[in-house]
Amino acid sequence: MARTYAQIQTLILQMLQDTGLATYDATELGYWIEEGLKEFSTYDPHIIEVVFQIESRTGTDTAGTASSLTDATESQFLAADATNEKVVHNTTDHTWAVVLGYTSSSVLTLSADIMDINENYEIYNKRCWNEKQIYIGDVTDYLWIDSVEYPIGTKRNWKIYDDVLEIQVDSVEDSDSTQTDKPDVDVLVRFAKPHKLSQLTDWVGEVNLVAGYAAGSTSMVLDGLQSSGTIEAGEEFHLENKRYVYTVTTDATIATNAATISFFPGLEDAVVNDDDITFRKSTLQPQHEEIFCHLVAARAVLSDNIRHIDAIPKGGADVWLKYQQWGERKLGEVLGKLERLSPPRTKRVYPK
Repeated sequence: MARTYAQIQTLILQMLQDTGLATYDATELGYWIEEGLKEFSTYDPHIIEVVFQIESRTGTDTAGTASSLTDATESQFLAADATNEKVVHNTTDHTWAVVLGYTSSSVLTLSADIMDINENYEIYNKRCWNEKQIYIGDVTDYLWIDSVEYPIGTKRNWKIYDDVLEIQVDSVEDSDSTQTDKPDVDVLVRFAKPHKLSQLTDWVGEVNLVAGYAAGSTSMVLDGLQSSGTIEAGEEFHLENKRYVYTVTTDATIATNAATISFFPGLEDAVVNDDDITFRKSTLQPQHEEIFCHLVAARAVLSDNIRHIDAIPKGGADVWLKYQQWGERKLGEVLGKLERLSPPRTKRVYPK
């Protein structure tokens, strides 16, 4: 069974022979635990799968209304086009705008007056400039991307342009969901992320809204939590009868067993009142916990040795150097184990 944050902290202090926190206070040790999680993850990352959607709808404006896009022929617009900041490209005039509002399945309002009647358009994802791109800026804490699949089950190469990922394929399906045969637009991205240790002491709760929450929602009120505390950004959780792993995006304060959390990705489908939620205690594998604790202990000692450099310690001359040498030996031992643990990352070429 995975150790809790408190148990990990106790093990580290035992390695440092400082269970009374005489040398390393809780704040300092907490800092090195957080930094240790990041460093450990460069050798043995925590992989999270997130599903995005290709955006590739096309059509012709049928009205020429100012600062609007009208397509009564396809009638393919969605309410989420505005909230998702979809991009509209006028391919006749090569002009651009962002969707500001949804009027109907045939009419969107735009940030600029770019469309005239009978001019052609394409719709792309937020901040994207072609149909092969997805916006990944909502995932803010990843180390690197492990793999990309489009359609799911087929791996592809990719390029990153800041918050935009472009899939290296020759073509993508038309994402118009009004088609009789529904398009396969899902893109599975596996992110390598830092490991997370939850500082909660009770990892269960329930959805608290009589009406429930619709698919796509990115915030929820919870109850049935521990009496107080903080649900930290980066915490992961599962929802009853849902496939996805969700990640908390901002710290949330628990008061009287309740809290409001923001998270990503949006709900894959609706949840109902009293659906169970379970936070992950730890993403570390149990067999790796001791190595992780040694890593944190070594980094903490190396950081602390500077405090002894001009002291007159009872341990004799050069106590600071003895701290440094111990830390360096322990760090070398740990990094050797981590390098053996980490398989080499190789470049792969996948079909387009």
